[in-house]
Parts: sequence; structure tokens; C-alpha cells
Amino acid sequence: MLFSDIEGSTILLSRLGDRYAEALSAQRAMIRGAVGACHGHELGTEGDSFFVVFESAGDAVRCCVAAQRALAGHHWPDGVVVRVRMGLHSGELTRHEDGYIGMDLHRAARIAATANGGQVVLSDATRALAESQLTAGVSVDDLGWHRLKDIEAPERIYQLVADGLERRFPPLRSLGAQTSLPLPVTPLVGRDGEVQRLGAVLRQPGVRLVTLTGTGGVGKTRLALAVASSLGTAFPHGVFFIPLAAVRDAGVMWKALADGLDVVGDRPAAEMVTGHLSDRHALLVLDNLEQLDGAAGVVATLLPAAPGLVVLATSRGPLHLQGEHEQPVLPLEVPREAGAGAGVEEVAACAAAQLFVQQAAMVRPGFALTPGNAADVAAICRRLDGLPLAIELAASRARMLAPGALLARLGQSLGLAAGDVSRPSRQQTLRNTIAWSYDLLTGDLQEDLRRAGVFAGGCDFDAFATVALADHGPGAGFDLLQQVTELLDVSLITVTDDLDGEPRVGMLETIREFALERLAQAGELDITRRRHAGYYAAFAERANDQLGGPARLASLHRLEAEHDNMRAALSWALEPQEAGAGTPRDAGTAKDADSAGRDRVAIGLRLVQALALFWLQHGHAAEGQRWLQQAIELASDEAGAPLGHVAHWLGALLQQQGRNEMAVPVFERSLAIWRDLGDRDRMARELNSLGITHSHLGDPDTARSLLEDSIAIARSLGGGTRLAPALTSLGHVESAVGNIDRATEVLQEALALDRAHGDVLGVAIDQQALAVASLRAGRAREAHDLLSDSIDYVVSSRDTEFLANTLELSAAIAAQLTAGLRAARLAGAAEGVRHQAGLPVSERDAAMLERFLAPALATIAREMWDAEITAGRALTQQEAAALLLQEASARDTLA
Repeated sequence: MLFSDIEGSTILLSRLGDRYAEALSAQRAMIRGAVGACHGHELGTEGDSFFVVFESAGDAVRCCVAAQRALAGHHWPDGVVVRVRMGLHSGELTRHEDGYIGMDLHRAARIAATANGGQVVLSDATRALAESQLTAGVSVDDLGWHRLKDIEAPERIYQLVADGLERRFPPLRSLGAQTSLPLPVTPLVGRDGEVQRLGAVLRQPGVRLVTLTGTGGVGKTRLALAVASSLGTAFPHGVFFIPLAAVRDAGVMWKALADGLDVVGDRPAAEMVTGHLSDRHALLVLDNLEQLDGAAGVVATLLPAAPGLVVLATSRGPLHLQGEHEQPVLPLEVPREAGAGAGVEEVAACAAAQLFVQQAAMVRPGFALTPGNAADVAAICRRLDGLPLAIELAASRARMLAPGALLARLGQSLGLAAGDVSRPSRQQTLRNTIAWSYDLLTGDLQEDLRRAGVFAGGCDFDAFATVALADHGPGAGFDLLQQVTELLDVSLITVTDDLDGEPRVGMLETIREFALERLAQAGELDITRRRHAGYYAAFAERANDQLGGPARLASLHRLEAEHDNMRAALSWALEPQEAGAGTPRDAGTAKDADSAGRDRVAIGLRLVQALALFWLQHGHAAEGQRWLQQAIELASDEAGAPLGHVAHWLGALLQQQGRNEMAVPVFERSLAIWRDLGDRDRMARELNSLGITHSHLGDPDTARSLLEDSIAIARSLGGGTRLAPALTSLGHVESAVGNIDRATEVLQEALALDRAHGDVLGVAIDQQALAVASLRAGRAREAHDLLSDSIDYVVSSRDTEFLANTLELSAAIAAQLTAGLRAARLAGAAEGVRHQAGLPVSERDAAMLERFLAPALATIAREMWDAEITAGRALTQQEAAALLLQEASARDTLA
């Protein structure tokens, strides 16, 4: 049976007027021509509609293809397009008077009514009969299950696809599948890919249970609704949403299922629900299962009792059932840090910012991203971890507060409250949302979570066990993996792999804020932070001990990975404590408080000593200077050796930043401490540091005197590790004043000593110092060869200042070897590395570089030079290192 009619015939009549008859006649002629050619029998024609029957489903399909092709190729009057919708169904009819009757006749008409103009749809019955008779270039697309008006059973409908005919159409005009999904008030933002991916998973044969997991407020329910609404045609017996947040036991859950499915009767709810679903192909969306202890048992009963049932669940943790597909729901993508150059377009492309704008525009009409507010919106989204609920709550304040003002008030984001009363109470504030999960934990897990709040940037398993499980670790019968797994299962922590493939525990900042709040309320904040700081002081000391050996790079990586934890420990140890926050509950006397303060400072001194070399070599000079300065201010003058070490490293970081005049008294203080202690080895170190500093200050005579004193002490001690650095420093001084032969002599001695000691860093520094001397002597080729020998180590060391110095030296050598454009790019790369790390170049070194670059600059057009400088500045540190390696291999191409 074929039913057809013209889409929008009334509109065509009004547009064409008298010429509508011409279009109608043409349409009839083309359809009748196809019907006749395919052996059809026209049983009814009224206006623009046809009712035709065929003895063969294959003939019916060929008729529709021929008719649609003819209609598509016709030139209609006045340029209009006449689009005819067609529907095919196969079944039995009963003859009645001069026509036919029967349910299949009504079904055929209802199927045709779902089609769009130009589209041919067919029932599963017709598809089954016609499929083997389809000609080349003709196929069918499955459009899923649809409910039809006045027909109870759903119908699976297909679309006929043929070469030369349109394939993409709007959704069918059916009633869809039965559904109880609530309609969201706003479009879903930033989850299109997840909706498609999850829809594909749920359509896979054999997939019966998918659980969306994630922390509270991440948008699990909203995503589940979007996925379910996209799957209506895949489930002929309906898609049902069952909210379960208020349910606490399995018996009530069965009752909620019966109510949601509209199942009534006198039997037990579990029996009625399983009986109702037993022969149905339906999708159940079970929302909020985390608080329901018996949820897994209910689902485990449902699935085998209803083979056609698929369950999409939302929970803060998995159900741990066989065959379960867990799908973690992550926060929305947030914009990059403002300092990374994110502009309006980049911020607008991030899902978190899109959600903020959507929600803010609802309370502040006309709100949009602008160059003036984009950075603040980006910062708000980052501060709120991209958590949709948090962003929505924050955006509700946009009625009164511009983004900048809102950002300034986000210090305590847990108190953000909903502006609409329709939200469940657990989502009225972020605090309520997180507390909902926290209150479901056992006492020991609550304690673990509270303590884990002291970690900044996450932690490894060893740190978690030491700090968070201190009172109930393995010796108390608690298993680390079990405790971590249980917290992970309720989405209050994350576990990821670090670069070494080891697990790392993390926590959203909003949850961390909640944990710290509860830790303070429990009176455990100070003791836990003390344990945290002590752990990381020992960690930093172990890593620092390895910075001079073969494990140097691995140690630098570990220190960088834990830098946020180091900062948190230093903050506790060296910064003023809020009243009541820094003292234990049982510390009742001033004496106890003083003792606790001294303990904090002692841990702080350990931390800054252990971290100083890391700060020096890894581009954290300004930050390290601040912490060292605070440590010196808090340390007692009787601190002795620790104070001497701290003063030394403070001087080194001041010197690295070009603050040489400030560095001199700090080094002198350290020297005085070592003299008082009679430590000649460290006296030699401080004399060397002072000599370098006076050299930078343009006082070579004082520098030479100090360095010769350092060398003399080092020789009196048998050389050791102090002699070679002092010789290297003296070589730099002699080279700078033009005593090239003397410089070469002492540098060669330093190089031999460093090689004998296996000091690869010292060897690289000596080679570069010799390269500078050769360059000053006019031996640029020799300088290039000496520098090339050190470059592999420079790159592998990841020492930011060393890299910048080497780039500058390489630029100077390239300029002297007539590779001017390469020299410009290298110089630009050095500028970029220094700018990114906040490392200034000394006036002496800048003047030397300018002198050696001048001949190349004089032979190259200024715009070409500037273009190379700009290209070099734009390189990342990794790209600058790659450029340096490339330069080292360019020996044969240099003049």
C-alpha cells in the first residue's frame, strides 16, 4: 500500500494561484506514470493525495523511486518546489463495498503521515519483503521505533534511500516513543560529544547497564536526560525517568519504579515492575543511586527479569555489577590561564565559559563575553573547577555583580547559593552538594577525606597513606587501596597516572575547600598540616640529595610535580597563622604556642634549604627568594648552620636575578656564620659566591682577591669539590678583563678536576667558560666546538638559566661565524626563556652579547633581523632547547 500527498499544498495554492492546477496536474501525471510502469493499482485520489496498491513490495519501492526522481527533476511554475511525501506498508485488507478496510490500511496511512516532503518511508513489514528486490543504488536507513496516532503498538520505520534523491530530512512527524523525561529549561552546553558517544554505547547489542559517575554538581542528571532524549526511537516501549534522590531503601525504590512506569495492582511492587518490563524493550533512567544501599540489588533483579531492558543510572560511584559500563562525567573544559594569552574567542570556545554566559544572560539580559570581562569569566570558571552546578550558582549572581566583582568574592565558593527555589535542597549551595556525599561516608572515610584536603595539587599513594591515614593505616587493619577506592567510588577524589605511570590522588578545589572546612571544625587542621609539612620536608631533602647525581632529572621532575604541596607546607611553616587555626585544641599555654611556632620555623628552614637548588635551576628564583627571606626573618640568630645555608641560597637567588648589591651582605652574613663555626669548606663556598658577585658588580680586583682566598682554602683542604668551582669563577674574571692565557690556564685545571670528580655540570660550565675565552680571543670556530660539547647536557639538565646563557653564547658565536639570521633567532629565544622565567641578563653579559652581535646586525636588513628575534622570542623553552641542539649540529654549515 502506498499513500502520498503534497507537503504544504495550501501554501502552494496561495503562492501559485491559478497556476496551482498546472502543478497539481503535473504531479498527478508523474505519479500515475510511475504507478503504471510498476504495475500498481490506483484505488483512490483526492486532491493531491494518492492511495495505490501493489502485488509486490519490490514494485512499490521502484514506483516511489521513479516518482520521486521525476518530481525532483521537474521545472515547476514560478520556481516553486513541489515536495511529495510517501509511505509504504504491507498487510492484508478486507473488501468493503467499493473500497477496503482493515488495521493495516490505517497503519499505512499513519506511516505516510510521518514523512517529510520528498521522503519515502516504509514499515518493517515492507522492508522485509522488498529488501531482496532492491536495485543498485537503492537502500534503506533505519529510523527507529515510533508511536503512531491511535495505534497502540510502536512501529519500526525505515527511510528509502536512492541515488539522486535527498537523504537528510527533519525528524519524522510521529509521536515518538513513550517517555517520562522532564524537559530541561535550557539547552545542554558542552556535552555534545559525550551525548553522541554515550548514545552509541547504549545502542550496542549486549549493553544493559551504563552508570554515569562523578562528583556532585558535575551534571550527571542533565547529561543522562540529554542522552535518553536522543534515544527515544531506539526503545519502542519507552524511555522512563525515575528520580530517586529521596529514596533510601530497596522497598521504596521498587515503589518508585512502579509509580514511574504507571504500574498499578495488588501484587508486590517488585513483582509488578518485573512483570511489566519482562517483554518490553525500554530504557530506564535511574537518577541518584549513591545514597541507596539496595540500589545494586534492585538493578541486579531487574536486568535478568527483563531481557529487553536497558538501564542508564547516575550515581557518585559505580554499582559494581557484572556487565556494568562505568562512564565518568568530568567537569567542563575551562579556559587557559589568562597569562597564557587566552582572548575572547578562546574563552568563548570553552564549555565552562559558554555555560556561565548562558546562565548569566538569564538574569542579566544582554550579558556577553567582551575583551573587558573575558579574563574574569575565565578565572571564575577555573576557580570553580569547571563544575556546572558551581558555575550556575555563580552566574546567578550576575544580576548584581559584574564578573570582576564576582571573582573577587569567590574566596569562599562553598557558600554560593541558588537563586531559584526549584533546585533540590542538596543543590541549593555547593556546601550542601558536597555534604550530601560526605555524610554518606563511614567515620574513617570522612576522616581520610578531611585530611586529604591539606594536599595541594594532589599526592602520591605514599603521601596519602602517611598524612591522611596516619592514625588508621595498615597496622590498624586498614588497607590503603581499599580506602582510596571507596573515596573514588563516591567521586570525592580522582586517581590519575603521573608521568611515571604511578597513581596520583587528586581532588577538585571546591571539594578540597569543603574538606579543609570540616578539618578545621574537627580541630585537626594544625596537626594534619604539621604532618603534611614534615612529610614534604623529608621528601624535598631526599630529592635534593639526588640533584647532583645521575637521578638529577627524575628528582627535578618529582619536585616540580609536588611544588604545590611544597608551597602549602611553606605557607604553614613560614606565614602568620590565623587566630585559632594554627594552634591545636589542647595547646593551652603560651609556652606550648611558642614551642609549636619554633617547630614550624624549623620545618620551614628544612624546606627552604632542600628546595633552594631546585628553585635556582628550575626557573623559580623570585618565589624562592621570597620564601628564603621569610625564613631568615623568622630564624633565630642562634640557628647556626641552617641559617648559614639559608643565607647562602638567598644570596644565590638574588644574584641570579641581577640583584648583586643586595646579595653581597647576605653572602657576607653566611660567611660570618661559617667562620664562627670554623667550617672552612663552606667558607670557601661563600668566598667563591662573593667573588662572582663582585665580578658582576664590575669590581674584578675585589673579585680576584676573594676567589684566590677561596682557592687557597680549597687547596689547603685537599681540593675536594670546592676548588674547581672557584677556579672556574676566577677564569671568568680573568677572561672578562682580557687575561685570556691566565683564564685558559685556570679553566683547564678546573675542567680536569671536574672530569676527575665525575661532575658533569661542572664540566659543562668549564667548557662554556673556555668557549667564552676563545670567542674573546677571536677564535669563534674553537668556541663553537667547545660549546657544542656541552649542549647535550644543558638541554637534558632543564636548568632554565643555564639554557638562557647557552643560547646567548651560541648566538654570539653564530654572529661571529657569519650566520647572522640564526644568531638573531637564538638571541630572541634567549630573551623568551628569560622572560618566561623572570631571569634578567646582567649588564656585563648584555654588553658582551651586543658587541658580538653587532657585525651580523650591520649586514642584515633591520626588518629581517627583527623578524628572527620575534620568532625566537615566541619559542617555548622546549622549542628553544631544540633550536640549540640544531645549532650544535650545524658545525659544517658555519663559515
